[in-house]
Amino acid sequence: MLGILNHPKLDYTWFTTTLLRWSSEGLVVYDRWVLNLSGVGEYGHNGGTVLLDFYYLCYLIAFIGVLFFFTRYRKQGWLKVKPHVPYDALLLTMIGVLVGAKTAYIFIYNPDFYFGPPPFGPVDTNDMLQRIFLNWSGMASHGAAAGVMCMAILWWLRARPKVPIAQLGDVGGIAAAFGAIWIRLANFMNGELYGRVAPDWLPWAMRFPVRSGKGNAVVFQTDTLWERMPKPENPELVASWLKTLQESNPGGVIEQTDSVLFRNPDAYQQGWEIMLRTQDGAQFMTPQKDHIYMGVFDVVTTPRHPSQLYQLLLEGLLVLIFLLILRKRVKRAGMVAAGFWIAYPVARFIGEFFRQPDVQFQQAGNELGTVFLGLSMGQILSLLMACVGTGLMIYFARFGRVIADEPMYPPEPEKPKAEGPVSVTIEKGMGGSTGAGEIAGIETVRAALAEKEKEWAKDERPEGTLERQDDDQDKPEPGQPERGD
Repeated sequence: MLGILNHPKLDYTWFTTTLLRWSSEGLVVYDRWVLNLSGVGEYGHNGGTVLLDFYYLCYLIAFIGVLFFFTRYRKQGWLKVKPHVPYDALLLTMIGVLVGAKTAYIFIYNPDFYFGPPPFGPVDTNDMLQRIFLNWSGMASHGAAAGVMCMAILWWLRARPKVPIAQLGDVGGIAAAFGAIWIRLANFMNGELYGRVAPDWLPWAMRFPVRSGKGNAVVFQTDTLWERMPKPENPELVASWLKTLQESNPGGVIEQTDSVLFRNPDAYQQGWEIMLRTQDGAQFMTPQKDHIYMGVFDVVTTPRHPSQLYQLLLEGLLVLIFLLILRKRVKRAGMVAAGFWIAYPVARFIGEFFRQPDVQFQQAGNELGTVFLGLSMGQILSLLMACVGTGLMIYFARFGRVIADEPMYPPEPEKPKAEGPVSVTIEKGMGGSTGAGEIAGIETVRAALAEKEKEWAKDERPEGTLERQDDDQDKPEPGQPERGD
């Protein structure tokens, strides 16, 4: 969902990340209109299979950017690699980003969702594996950077001869900044990772749909907050799962068709409002204690900074411009890659002051969700990443190879050496009528080769043969006088 501008006429249900969906009614476009033999009509529900999602479209564009930059700099001659190397780099980048980002999110940001007990954790091993391998909703950018670096190191260790990993990292850093632009745009379109409370005078303050730390939609009913939790996909597990929910929260479970409402007043610790849908658009209000509200209402945040757009500019556009300028000024390989490992975490550290810290770390007394000395988890990881980048910058500044001296990778295979003497025939016409032969010194080379061929012939004959022939040539023929002074 796209966040809502602070405007009573703008309803966020108009926005979605699902671009194409196939349903029993036909092809659904933008989760709004359905196309079938009857024409174009309104689409009233979310059933069907997603064919194209804006979030994954942005990932696709980011990966295309990797291939674009590697190919561009190879053709310009700045990156001295063969045409197939950019495709190798793209494959390893995809593996590093997807595996690294997901792994970091699982173990750092939300381990309880994947390994914890029910009701929020998986109900069995199959459910756990589905959450790990089929649910890509949680991705951590620091993990993506670490994953790409691990793949680069493995590539360098396994390749024979060694790949120019430092210069490949330079191009990879530029491509990563380009990808950050699109990933932050996807975060904005998905209404996630939004900012902290905005001041009243900020004209672009926005409201966003509220989700709990487990990723569940939060709704308001009977004067409290509830989480809308989807039922397990395996029907055989639904009964045991519902029993676990009811035991953990007696009287706080309302079963619905495909989900349940789980009463959780601590589902969200920040400021929120309920949204009322009227003929005049969306209306927002804070629930009053002395008022009875009938029905289930969507919950949105109070006006916030659209920090995803701030990060798009800081971590994406500005870092990209910085790296493009740096590339034209450095002479040693690895400096641009080190620049990314410094510039990105600095930009991320600044952006975190406007971004809402992860709700997984919120608790009573720490509603903001900081983890150490008032810093968020993203800021802690950014400091660690910047330290690594500083070390890389110092190393490559002293020991990095000069880019102009980098050989072509992979090198051309060595041709087998011919055994014995080699005779090279140079035609008299070589050099043509332009005089290029004289400029190149071909006549001198021809004379030197002729003398060399005499030496090779001498070495191949039995000892004394050539000398005797020369002596016979020096003797005068019968009837001729001997030469003298």
